[in-house]
Amino acid sequence: MAWVRIIVAGLLGVLCLASEGWRRPFAVMGPAQGLPSGAITTLTQDAEGFLWLGTESGLLRYEGGHCRRWTREDGLPSGFIHRLLPAREGGVWAATLRGLVRIREGRIEPARFGSLPGPLPAETIALDRRGRLWAMTSEGLFVQEEGVQFRLRAPRPAGLVAILAAGARGAMHLGTKAGLITFLPDGSREDWGPGQGLPADGVSMVVEDGAGRVWAGFGRSLVLKAPGAPRFSDQSRRLDASLSPNSVPFTDADGSIWLPTQAGALHLSGDQTERMDAAGGLPFRWVRTVFRDREGTLWVLGTALARLQGGGRVWNHALAAGISGEVVWSITRQPGGELLAATDDGARRVTATAASRIPGTEGHRIKSLTLDRTGTLWMVSTIGPTFWLRPGHQAAEVAPLGDLGFAVNSVMVDSRGQVWLSHVRSGILRWDPAGQRLIQEVKPAGAGALGVFRIREDAGGRLWAATTAGLYLKAAKGPWRLFTEKDGLLPFGLYGMAFLPDGSAWVHYQEPQGLSRVRVDGDRLTVLEQRVKGQGLHSDQIYAVEVDERGQTWATTDQGLDRLDPPLHIGQEDGMVSEDCAIQALLAESGRIWVGTAAGLVRYETDGAWPQPVQAPAHILELSYGTRRLEPPFGNLAPIAHREATLSFRVAAPTYLDERQTRFQVRLLGLEDAWREVDAPLVRYPALPGGHYRFEARAAGKDGAFGPATGLDFRVLPPWWRTWWALGLGGLAFLGLGLVILRLRVAALARSKAELEALVAKRTEELQSRNAALSTALGQVKQLSGLLPICASCKKIRDDSGYWNQLEHYITAHSDADFTHGICPDCADALYPERKRATRREGEGGQGQTGPSQGE
Repeated sequence: MAWVRIIVAGLLGVLCLASEGWRRPFAVMGPAQGLPSGAITTLTQDAEGFLWLGTESGLLRYEGGHCRRWTREDGLPSGFIHRLLPAREGGVWAATLRGLVRIREGRIEPARFGSLPGPLPAETIALDRRGRLWAMTSEGLFVQEEGVQFRLRAPRPAGLVAILAAGARGAMHLGTKAGLITFLPDGSREDWGPGQGLPADGVSMVVEDGAGRVWAGFGRSLVLKAPGAPRFSDQSRRLDASLSPNSVPFTDADGSIWLPTQAGALHLSGDQTERMDAAGGLPFRWVRTVFRDREGTLWVLGTALARLQGGGRVWNHALAAGISGEVVWSITRQPGGELLAATDDGARRVTATAASRIPGTEGHRIKSLTLDRTGTLWMVSTIGPTFWLRPGHQAAEVAPLGDLGFAVNSVMVDSRGQVWLSHVRSGILRWDPAGQRLIQEVKPAGAGALGVFRIREDAGGRLWAATTAGLYLKAAKGPWRLFTEKDGLLPFGLYGMAFLPDGSAWVHYQEPQGLSRVRVDGDRLTVLEQRVKGQGLHSDQIYAVEVDERGQTWATTDQGLDRLDPPLHIGQEDGMVSEDCAIQALLAESGRIWVGTAAGLVRYETDGAWPQPVQAPAHILELSYGTRRLEPPFGNLAPIAHREATLSFRVAAPTYLDERQTRFQVRLLGLEDAWREVDAPLVRYPALPGGHYRFEARAAGKDGAFGPATGLDFRVLPPWWRTWWALGLGGLAFLGLGLVILRLRVAALARSKAELEALVAKRTEELQSRNAALSTALGQVKQLSGLLPICASCKKIRDDSGYWNQLEHYITAHSDADFTHGICPDCADALYPERKRATRREGEGGQGQTGPSQGE
């Protein structure tokens, strides 16, 4: 593949720097990623993209932050896995100490070697170009037919068998103590020994590269046989350490090969030799194997498992001894090709093999540097004087620039050879070589300060200055003109700018405001575009911006390096020694980007067509409910009982460029229709009601685009009281109870009606009797009602016939009353006056008799 050749070429061109401070960034994989800290023996990648790791105590499938583990308790014949290869039908082949098995769709199936009984260990295995597995056992060499069925290909050779390797043209190579046996596609074989140039001790390592050349070795011996050559030629000079015993070489996608050694890995591509060792950043010395996954990531297995970060594009140089590196404030390439770096501890010359400090700058913070047309190297400092290194001088000296030469942010030389300085407080300065002095081209207003961060020249010869007051711009023969927020800029001071091929420019601010793309035509500034976080930027705090020869925009932030279009982010997960980039410390060259950070210098290779990120689909790897834990293949799931209706799903995506940037979205159709993002690959749904559901998941990798969704259908049973039969019985019971209640109510109402009718009849009878008596009484009362004519003298009453009746006679006749007769005192006195007088005398006489008696 073209991209692999480009990777290799880039690595070969720079690997020689490893011993001089340039280091590749590796991430050691361990418990933080759900992996063991050691004892990993082999690794491979299956057809779905998952990495499989064999260990001394079991088999692991690495799912990105989580591992699924298989041991003897799960059915493995042995926990010690010494070789893994992908199976063409899916899953992987695992060669254990006690037998060869295939792990596929959650099942462990032992290989069947004809009619031989029981599991049979495979000493070494390899895949041919058709994807068939070849296995060397104690009973001979077998080749896969279908599934787990193997047939005998050749008897076992005498002596020790070390390794089996496949050739690109269909041959199979078997390394033994006696030499090398090659099984050809036509069924024939070739035998090679020490007489044909092989090591006298045998062959412990054999591999065929993409050009059909066979490499073989043992210990410190390495030999090569070209296609059609009659013998092997010695290549031991390429080894700087012994080949690792029991190791497995790796053929890369471009046909180059990696050989594990006791002092790192040796990469052979044609006549080019590359060494990957501890001096170049490898975190261990001894290497067991090297493996490149389908995303282009290189994995190195030794005493630990390490992953090369950044796809092999990132290189770091601390520019200092010790744990922490130097702060790099500025990077520039001189006309002669020399790369210069301004650091917290002087200025550095950076070559292909070394980084040396310029004498006289030790202990001084150099913020910017440039070489003028006279050959003088200018070096400025924000906290000290300006230095220069004159032609022919060995050490830098303080430039005699007076107060204006102290506290300068940057220095540049324009196309006319003029030297410009950006002062921290005193504005824009120009060096006058004739008068040997600095001239203030733009001064602060009044008694204030004008801080200038950078001055650059565009393709039209105009000078742009990023200042605390805004953007100053000067045409070749015109005055400086200031553009501020009144012209459309944001109301913050500027840090810098970079020019695009169309004549527009990116400007960035002192405050975290992202990037503004502007165009200046005469006295008019137009803001064309504004970029903020999420639009190709990982942060709004921009420290530097550059445009490369392809017109692509690169920006450094407080979170690493960003490319705008197409978007790309490089940070610590990609191998940058630090994401804390320095202000203005960015240089874009053909094929590479240089970044100054708080911990040293970073180089990022951009040449060639690199592989696009693989859009990894999400996989549902586990379903848990109640006490059950199910794994693929799920098949037709049985209905889930209501009491177990709390479900958990574990999802994963086989992408390993940067697991932190892998995002998952899920939804449960039947409960929710919209996608929602989850923080972890474990999703839980508590107490689901009965019904049909479909769980779906999708993943987005480093590029941010979501891949296809995967789903799983299942059904949750309702509680028993909500089943159809329970609801039916309940309905019938309700109807029956309602009918009983209705009948009882009707009977009660009938009884109440009869009782009421009887009571009404009784009350009616009593009422009729009382009405009759009342009618009689009322009739009688009626005869005595009205006006009765009565004599005023004798008190006789006249009846209806006109007769006058005594009062007592009339009342007796017209009522139930009767009369008795007597006389009242008044009538008695009137009728019998003499009786009244006699009574009075008797009273008076009685009183006289009493008086004398009392007197006596």
